[in-house]
Order: sequence, then C-alpha cells, then structure tokens
Amino acid sequence: MAESVLDLYLAEPRGFCAGVRRAINLVEDALAQYGAPVFVRHEIVHNKYVIADLEKKGAVFIEELSEVENGRPVIFSAHGVGLDVIEEAKALGLKTIDATCPLVNKVHQQIKKFNDKDMQIVVIGKKNHPEIIGTVGQVKNQNKVHVITSAEEAENLEISADEEIGFVTQTTLSGDDTVEIVNALKRKFPKIGSMAKADICY
Repeated sequence: MAESVLDLYLAEPRGFCAGVRRAINLVEDALAQYGAPVFVRHEIVHNKYVIADLEKKGAVFIEELSEVENGRPVIFSAHGVGLDVIEEAKALGLKTIDATCPLVNKVHQQIKKFNDKDMQIVVIGKKNHPEIIGTVGQVKNQNKVHVITSAEEAENLEISADEEIGFVTQTTLSGDDTVEIVNALKRKFPKIGSMAKADICY
C-alpha cells in the first residue's frame, strides 16, 4: 500500500492590528515619559499576555476615573470612550492620553455627523462591548440610537420611513458577520446612509 504524502503549510502569525499596536505603544511611551504608575481605563486590548506584561512595567488598569491617583496620567483604551467619560476627566482635572483606534475614531466622527443632521442612528455591534459603549456615547440623545446584533433586529426596527437614518458598525466584527444585517437594513431602509469607506477593521 502506497504511503500518502501531505504538504504542510505554516501560516504567518497574524499579530495585532495597527490600532492595537498604536495603543500598546502609547502606554509604553507614557511609562517611559511619566514613570509608573500610568493608569489605563479598561484593558487597552483584549489580550491577557499583553495586559500582564504592561502591568509588570507599571500600567494600572481601572474601570472608574476616580481610581486615578492625583497627578498621574490616564489613557483611554483602543476601544474609545463616550463624551461623558471625556467630560468627567476634564472635571477631575486629569491628564489624558487618547489611545482610541483611528478607525474607531472615524466611526465616532460619522455618528456625530448623523447626529448633527438629526438622523436616527443604527449601530451594528455587541451592546455591552466597550467599543459600542464608546460609540453610542458620542450622542447625547440616546433615544436616536438603536444597537442591533442581527438581521432579525434590523427587520424589526421601528423607525418611521419619513426619518433620515444612517448606520455604523463595530470595527472588530467580521464582514461575514455583518453582511446579512446590512442587507436587511438596506432592504428595509433603501435610502439609509453609511460611512464613505468600510468601518470594519481590515
């Protein structure tokens, strides 16, 4: 019996996206400039090895800005934050460093444009994800924002056909995850607006 031969191909490591690398570098730069401790609101990225390494270097991960020690800088994670967090930091007189991913920031700018035009806004993403909390937090009137996670939820949206509507997506979803939802939105709202370029991370 002849032996079968298999070819084995090793994939290149995927590593981190540019936004995550930028955020990690900002924490390390802050530690070099200000010394430890440097406070970081929420985990800078969802990776326990990176978090453990940064903690060894002097990063302190917190959930509330009230945990920041006087005079120490605080870094906003790559996921971004809402306007209320920025306002709270100013009120507390904190030195802040914004590590929001540039692509997430573009989504923030887009949702603000929709809001300025008094449009209804649909956000495709996971309701309790830090990125979605920060994205929704760009709008003061939460009644105008609808977070959905499925095509079924898109079809059941109760928004008048007379109103202008736009949508954005969580940047960390896959295109495959969102295409069905986007298609459902476009069927229900043929004139729905979106970002000029894709808002899902490359």
